[in-house]
Amino acid sequence: MSFTEIDKIYDPEKIEERIYQFWLDANVFHGKPNPDKKPYSIVIPPPNVTDRLHMGHAYNNTLQDILIRFKKMLGFETMWMPGTDHAGIATQTVVERDLKQNENKTRHDFGREKFVERVWEWKEKHGAIIIDQLKKLGCACDWERERFTMDEGLSEAVQDVFIKLYERGLIYKGQRIVNWDPASATALADDEVEHKEVQGKLYHIKYYFTDSDEFLVVATTRPETLLGDSGIAIAPDDAEKQHLIGKKVIIPFVNREVAIFADEHVDKEFGSGFVKATPAHDPNDFEMGERHNLDQLVVMDKDGCILKYCVLVNGSEHTEELPIPDFLAGVERFEARKRIVAELRKQGDIVKIEEHVHSIGHSYRSKVPIEPYLSEQWFVKMKPLAEKALEAVHSGKVKLYPEGRYDKTYEHWMNNIRDWCISRQLWWGHRIPAWYNAAGEIKVSATDPSTADEKWTQDPDVLDTWFSSQLWPFSTLGWPEETESLKYFYPTNTLVTGADIIFFWVARMIMAGLEFREEIPFDNVYFNGIVRDENGHKMSKSLGNGIDPLEMIEKYSADAVRYTLLSLSSEGQDIFLGKKDFEIGRNFTNKLWNSFRFLGMHLNEEIIANSNLDDVVSYKKAGKLDLADEWILSRYTTTIRRVTKGFEEFKFHDAVNALHAFFWREYCDWYLELSKPRLYGQDEELRRASITVALFTLKGILKLLHPLIPFITEEIWQHIGLSEKDCIMQVEWPTIDAQFENKNIEADADFLQSLINAVRNIRGEMNVPPKNPASLLISGADDHVAELVKTYLPYFNQLANVDNIQANHELKRPELSAMAVVNKMEVFVPLSGLIDIDKEKQRLEKERTRLDKQLIGLSRKLENNDFLDRAPEQVIEREKQKLQDWRLTLDKITENLEQLSN
Repeated sequence: MSFTEIDKIYDPEKIEERIYQFWLDANVFHGKPNPDKKPYSIVIPPPNVTDRLHMGHAYNNTLQDILIRFKKMLGFETMWMPGTDHAGIATQTVVERDLKQNENKTRHDFGREKFVERVWEWKEKHGAIIIDQLKKLGCACDWERERFTMDEGLSEAVQDVFIKLYERGLIYKGQRIVNWDPASATALADDEVEHKEVQGKLYHIKYYFTDSDEFLVVATTRPETLLGDSGIAIAPDDAEKQHLIGKKVIIPFVNREVAIFADEHVDKEFGSGFVKATPAHDPNDFEMGERHNLDQLVVMDKDGCILKYCVLVNGSEHTEELPIPDFLAGVERFEARKRIVAELRKQGDIVKIEEHVHSIGHSYRSKVPIEPYLSEQWFVKMKPLAEKALEAVHSGKVKLYPEGRYDKTYEHWMNNIRDWCISRQLWWGHRIPAWYNAAGEIKVSATDPSTADEKWTQDPDVLDTWFSSQLWPFSTLGWPEETESLKYFYPTNTLVTGADIIFFWVARMIMAGLEFREEIPFDNVYFNGIVRDENGHKMSKSLGNGIDPLEMIEKYSADAVRYTLLSLSSEGQDIFLGKKDFEIGRNFTNKLWNSFRFLGMHLNEEIIANSNLDDVVSYKKAGKLDLADEWILSRYTTTIRRVTKGFEEFKFHDAVNALHAFFWREYCDWYLELSKPRLYGQDEELRRASITVALFTLKGILKLLHPLIPFITEEIWQHIGLSEKDCIMQVEWPTIDAQFENKNIEADADFLQSLINAVRNIRGEMNVPPKNPASLLISGADDHVAELVKTYLPYFNQLANVDNIQANHELKRPELSAMAVVNKMEVFVPLSGLIDIDKEKQRLEKERTRLDKQLIGLSRKLENNDFLDRAPEQVIEREKQKLQDWRLTLDKITENLEQLSN
């Protein structure tokens, strides 16, 4: 394609799909063991197969993509492992909903085997959608290695880990209080519970002493569980109540006697100081029950409804059933609460009801309040595993970024770790490899141990989704087989994820890696922020404030989405995002395209072939580079350092800021403008030198920008970079060349830019027509400055329409001139002949009068208490800023009027 055929407007819709296919055809994303290169590997946080790409995915995967492309260009053998998670509860829920809506059937209509087949069918049909969407974002994943947490190899790894942990005494089955999700009918781990502050009530209920009209008052937030009470506790340090220890009271409705006892869990200041103990329905009560050998009475079923009988549990055996009143049997738990309170009111046994804010656990998936529930489940003993994982972070083997922000959170989790409930009452997932015979014995085995003489039945439960996810860094590389990929790419280098799963996933991967590979799974963990809406609210379907990244990609381009997200981010902080913000990325990519088009007018194949480092050095040695050339090369070198440091230290925002400032302000706004006199001049050698530096620098900019905006940089590279490599991702990352760094050159260029800006500001403020050439006087200039402005008068002519400069140690200010100060030197621009002085005075006086009136009105508004009380805080702040800006403008108008009067 000739450069005259370059599209005037960059059209990503035409380009991005073609470029991505070009990368796939060139196989540039695939990594393989290479003894000549250092490995750099990342495992993707596997999205659920039910997911569609949201802004959080877009941001997180853009960060990973930046690192992979950056490291590949640095010469590493890179591998970004993609894949998806089977997402037990989420996927089963979606499929069940689909069956109900489309076929009016439940999973029980199919039976387990047929239902699981239907889930696999759904996964094959819908599970790859998010993978295709990641490709649209430009993700350089090693698609040949794509894995799924329930594929054959990973399922084998899961079984192997379960069996090994069981054999090591770290997995056990036991009766414990679990977090029960009645909506999903399954147990949840502690970290799958979201605690929310809820406005509830504290009920003060009479419990009568045995054979007496006297009573004590128990305060509880959950009257529905009193049916399962097996004791009343007081604080050991509550002197007023110690005489009651051993006495018995009657539980309302079930008329069961229970004893009063003392336990350190009780706070004598809370409520009445009497606490009902319900060991089968509260984790703290369960611990008290263990200490005091209390009965464990289950009063609800797994749907959260009251049973017909309380079930007295002893170990794993149900030993006794105690009747529950008919008006409660089968009633949903919160309705049962209402009925119990109503009945107690009738009997006069409610002393008082207080409003009470307290924390209630909710299921992270179904969002319903969880029910603490005594149930037989499988658990992992976590403390032995946590000790090594805690040390890995303490010692710095695993570094958490942003530095210092999450170490204490991690430490808190690990020091307060509890055994992990890993069994789930679902059909979709990794089936627990445990088997039972008729005698109730357990065998843990990957295969059915049944014989002709003895039948064994597999445990119906599946494993928590996070059990398989914790193995992701090494199971995806072939473990338990000792594959070449595992030996080469493990441990991985960087994990990029959200801080909300620091314990769900990050800590467990560290524990699993140390336990089964005796190595950490990754060196660095970068926790990215959350993408919120422009008002700071978390994006969600229920709020309707989400922004579809695919829609934004279609409207603005993938590069624009990526660039916008990174430009609005800062280290580990949340992003506040509105739809119009994507204009930031679109404007930047358009600016890049336009700079390429501008250079394209001066390019041919010979120039492109001779625009490399050696060519620039040759022109430098021959003295053919001017100040602007040497300045841009020096600034380019500084930018390489800043961008490299930003990416290496996970300070992505610093890297983006450095790139934006260098490309937009320094390269486009200054360098290309300063180069125009030579590019359009008659001296062919100077023209070639200038275009060579401009093209060399643009190619460097493309390399630095490529990890961030890969599509447009590849497209431009195909026009100007093929003399180096066919694909920009395979190009060597720019290196710092000390011969280009020159602080003196930068100082001179910065000074000239400040002078030009001063003249531009004066022209703008004084309303000088652009066509009228100005003169410039610099007082306080030494010989170096005088020579500098004389030599580079063309810069002033090009950018500020200045055709005459005088610079001396001491110059008097001309009459009717505007003044500025640059580097302690007075700068004068004579206005006589440039503008109509009287007319400009009248304009400024009129503007001053207008602003005076506006300031009075706005000041009164901000003194109005009614406005201050009703207006949102951001509106008030906006008005205050407007007032400040108007005052500054008024000061400037007054200053300009004074200059015109002198």
